[in-house]
Amino acid sequence: MSQSHVSTEPLHAKQVMEFPYKHSTGPIVGRFLAGLKEQKKIWGQRVAGQGVVVPPVGYSEIDGSEGGEWVEVKETGTVTAVAVVRQPIERLHPSVSPFAFVLVRLDGADTALAHVVKDGFDKVAVGARVQAVWAADEQRTGSIRDIDCFRLV
Repeated sequence: MSQSHVSTEPLHAKQVMEFPYKHSTGPIVGRFLAGLKEQKKIWGQRVAGQGVVVPPVGYSEIDGSEGGEWVEVKETGTVTAVAVVRQPIERLHPSVSPFAFVLVRLDGADTALAHVVKDGFDKVAVGARVQAVWAADEQRTGSIRDIDCFRLV
């Protein structure tokens, strides 16, 4: 008795799964985001061993003690790190055109905030001075993207 050999091509199915959820920001991050949305102000929190932390986390990463006084910082600051993205990937990156990820130590803060520079991304360097560019009033939603980007000054 002979066995017949049947060759079949592998079957492929492309599937996209999404798991939408809501996440509570809590009182510390919630206050920071409300400041962006409602006041166009950037708030930090003074914590032990770190100075003014932006964005605030509510405690000191040095000794775990509770955060203290809220401090309004300026919308201008100094770039402390840069990574240029020349070929953004849609849905992965925050811009479809080239940009730079930056860390910005805002004036009045002792830590750096991660964000982006769009215009002038190819000229931004460590030590550059930048200023926040706010999203329009009707577009602010209480997210870090209420600051649309930073621009060189």
